[in-house]
Amino acid sequence: MNKKKKQYYFELIDVFHFIIKWRKKLIVICSISAILSILISSPWIIKPKYLSTAVFYPSTNNSISSALLTDSRVKQKDPLEFGEQVAAQQYVQILESDYLRGKVINRFNLFEHYRIDPNDKERNYKMGKMYEKNISSRKTPYASIEVNVLDEDPQTAADVANGIVMILDSVKTEVQRRLALQALTIIETEYKRKEEEINTIKLRMQELGAKGVYNVEEQSKAVTELLGKNGMNENIRVLQNNLAMYGAESQSLYSTLELQVEQMNELKKKLDQAKIDVGGNLSNVFILQNASASERKAYPLRTLIVIGSVLGSFILACIVLLFVEKFGKQTDDLIS
Repeated sequence: MNKKKKQYYFELIDVFHFIIKWRKKLIVICSISAILSILISSPWIIKPKYLSTAVFYPSTNNSISSALLTDSRVKQKDPLEFGEQVAAQQYVQILESDYLRGKVINRFNLFEHYRIDPNDKERNYKMGKMYEKNISSRKTPYASIEVNVLDEDPQTAADVANGIVMILDSVKTEVQRRLALQALTIIETEYKRKEEEINTIKLRMQELGAKGVYNVEEQSKAVTELLGKNGMNENIRVLQNNLAMYGAESQSLYSTLELQVEQMNELKKKLDQAKIDVGGNLSNVFILQNASASERKAYPLRTLIVIGSVLGSFILACIVLLFVEKFGKQTDDLIS
């Protein structure tokens, strides 16, 4: 154990001796590396970029009517509720969709802003690379969503970040309205069909009423009482025949009409809800932090670049000098 410690100790001393021996060359190399990294990371060569961040919580509600107009005894989604993990993941997917990207690119004219030639055959590929490089979104551990934008102009970075949140809200609303319109069309068609069925039943009941059949149970009691009092006559005989012929149909129509009216009332509620979903407008995002123009650049980090460059140059120089020293010794041994 002591032998290993002594060996390590001597190896460490050798390292210090090596550095001291070549200190002048190492200082020169590291100095040159520092100067070059400072020049390369200067604003004249690498344009500084500024970071702006917008933070929001997604809404968990997809239907205004279901949240606001349902029975209070039935638990529904709260339209003011936010912070659900699944909803946050869905919003991130929308933020990463080509549809939303296209709207952002057109809204802020990013082809011109990023100096991409619209006639370039690879313009879409280059735009995709620039978009991914400068614009990103992520779900935080608290189920909120961050939209980060890097740009050479701090105000542009803030405008794009805030604009993306607004575009996301409008895209979500647009998708919901499109689905609500489809639902409205289906419900309207079903409602009209139900109206026609009810009108057909009512028309047939009117025809039976013209034959004197309108309430089989009450009319049967009345006929029985009249027979007991006055005996049989022509009017009673005609009514009996009509009740016998159309009574079952009348009762069936009455029961069917009750059921159809009940179903029509339910459809009317759904129709009103669908109209509200189409015409209503409820924000899908709860903004926690609007993006603002940053006063300090986020890229490049000159300090890290200089430190990394100096350390890299120092290590590389040590390896080269070590190789030169070992190779020189071997050459001297061969000559001697």
